[in-house]
Amino acid sequence: MNHDDADVNTFVARADAHFSARRMTEAMNGYRQVLAVRPRDAHALHRMGLACVHMDEMDRARGYLEQALQAAPERAELWEHAGLLAALKGNHASAEAAYRRAISLAGSSASLHRNLAGCLRLSGRLNEAMAHYEKSIEIDSGVHHAVRALARICTELGKIDDAADYWLRAWMLDPASPQDGLDLIAALVKAGHKRELDEAIEQVRTRFADNADTLNSLGYVLNTHDRFSEALSVARQGLVVDPQHPLLHHNAARALSITGNVAESRPHSIEAARLLPDNPYLQFHLAGVQLALGELEEGWKRYRWFYALPSTENEQIRPGFPEWHGEPVAGCRFLLIGEQGRGDEIQFLRFAEWLNRQGAAVDVLVSQPIAELAASMTDVQTVFTTLPPGPYDYWCHMLRMPEHTKLDLPMLPIAMPYLAATPEKLGHWKTYIEAIPQANKQAQNKRVGVVWAGNPHHVLDRYRSIQLAALKPLFGLGGITWYSVQKGVHEHESEDLAHEYDLHTLGPAINDFTDTLAILQTLDLLVTVDTSVAHLAGAAGLPVWVIVPAYPEWRWLTGRTDSPWYPSMRLFRQRELGEWGPILDEVCNALIEWRDAPLRCMPLACPAPVQTPLPELLTDP
Repeated sequence: MNHDDADVNTFVARADAHFSARRMTEAMNGYRQVLAVRPRDAHALHRMGLACVHMDEMDRARGYLEQALQAAPERAELWEHAGLLAALKGNHASAEAAYRRAISLAGSSASLHRNLAGCLRLSGRLNEAMAHYEKSIEIDSGVHHAVRALARICTELGKIDDAADYWLRAWMLDPASPQDGLDLIAALVKAGHKRELDEAIEQVRTRFADNADTLNSLGYVLNTHDRFSEALSVARQGLVVDPQHPLLHHNAARALSITGNVAESRPHSIEAARLLPDNPYLQFHLAGVQLALGELEEGWKRYRWFYALPSTENEQIRPGFPEWHGEPVAGCRFLLIGEQGRGDEIQFLRFAEWLNRQGAAVDVLVSQPIAELAASMTDVQTVFTTLPPGPYDYWCHMLRMPEHTKLDLPMLPIAMPYLAATPEKLGHWKTYIEAIPQANKQAQNKRVGVVWAGNPHHVLDRYRSIQLAALKPLFGLGGITWYSVQKGVHEHESEDLAHEYDLHTLGPAINDFTDTLAILQTLDLLVTVDTSVAHLAGAAGLPVWVIVPAYPEWRWLTGRTDSPWYPSMRLFRQRELGEWGPILDEVCNALIEWRDAPLRCMPLACPAPVQTPLPELLTDP
């Protein structure tokens, strides 16, 4: 070794020491000294590249790695690091090529297969990625990242049992990781592995018994997967650790309210909203609780938080002219804006009549399916389905109207009925229904419409829709002819029962809500789950029985069998979430009583007198 080589080796050793101590500036200065003497020194070029990565200088890092590869293309670790840099840049094709070159030079290693798998996963080649993650853990069973990645890919591919197995392995590798435990629980719920699920829940509760945040996350996972009893228990456990944890209160409130324990959920919901006064989710949840309990003044005020929810930003229409906040409207042009679901629009169209009584000229902006219904109202001048140019003196979202009118229960129903079928539609459907062939037709049969399913995209539709087969005891009652007015993906289901029951399917022939309304006006009663058709019948003052789930829908309040919004409505309330048998028995018995009554309808199924109307606005609020 000559004198120059000794000096360079000294520079390398000193630079390596700085690098190991993460003194990157000093290390880079040392490697520059090496490169000044040996410009193709692969080690110095490689370390300069790695130091640039630590300094977040990625372009320079790639340049040094390229030079290192030119100097020593036989070194697998250079190709592996080149692959990592390409992957960081999002160049998955280059990263894949680099990893495969490294494997060809060095053979299989856990890290190379793991990195190649990650690249393939990001390229959307999930099955190939799985193969390399599996090779990685064959070589080293403790590669936690690979096991977690396999669990996530299996979840994405719908391999639920495999996902649960991999999450269990990940949890065993790192039992101190609460996230692995939470992901394991979510996977076990989906897989239906009850014993393992119970064990995993208990393990997380025990290992993190003094960690309120982890218990809150566990409660959230359990709530999200409909394990409400456990979610409530976990939330209460966490509140012992931290009584002021707002999200633990929210998880407790959510678990209680969704199972129908609305009054019990109220203190938790109030505390969550108090502790996080600017959180729209917590505030809006409390609004629903207050409205369900009949605390309308506070509930309507807090309902404004709906419009602060991030998920509603793209759906909101906010015209450029003045928003109404309760000012007198006599002589004003007013645009009433529909929102949210079709049932919401139907329910709140009644405020067009109230505005008209105040002296306003009312136009409405509604969704296309509601437009023809709204156009039939005498108090509506013009119906729009896209924002009109105006000008208007005021506009208001439909569900802000109650706050600004100070709506309270004695003021309902405001207007009734406010929808009716046109004579043309009514005549068409009377003829259509009379022409339906019926076996053993009896003139005295009652005609009853039925809807068993709502919008499948509704967040809680799994709890409000009913399997058609569950209604067979109703269809088997004598003296009743049934007509399905079900629309959507379920509308043909009733056809399979036509040979067994006096049940006729009208859904495929229904084009819009005006058809449904005309049909309902030819029937004696509608039996339906909580969906837009219930509102349609109620708005027309037609007899309607609504089977409502145990979870609270604020508009139906709690503990009532009637609705102040719709005097012709009768409510049948599920007592336990998911259990339809007892309430359907109640509906069946009520149908028998109604069928056999000497009059065409009973008080709870017929229109009632309109109650005290909302008072006029005389002064600014």
